[in-house]
Amino acid sequence: MYPLRPSPLPDPDIVFRPTRRDIDPSTGEPTAHALWDRHEWQPYGECWLWCGRQNVEVTWIGPVRSSGMHASLYACRACLYELDQRVLDANIRWDARTAR
Repeated sequence: MYPLRPSPLPDPDIVFRPTRRDIDPSTGEPTAHALWDRHEWQPYGECWLWCGRQNVEVTWIGPVRSSGMHASLYACRACLYELDQRVLDANIRWDARTAR
């Protein structure tokens, strides 16, 4: 077993707000494609992203390849939210550059 890494997130049990694209602007309600609904969640697993927690609810987010090897990559809700926000920020910055 590996020791638990300190979480860079403020609180591993925090409830996250949806991203802008997960909210219908006319109703203020989550859309049919809200972040959590796009994934099948397993009740117990190990998060391979920032927090490294074990025995938490995780979802498969894709394959990962490193040094010629591959494995399934799983993330908890907190880390998936953080990843989604980073992707959203990167796309906003890209859109701002291409709009010039």
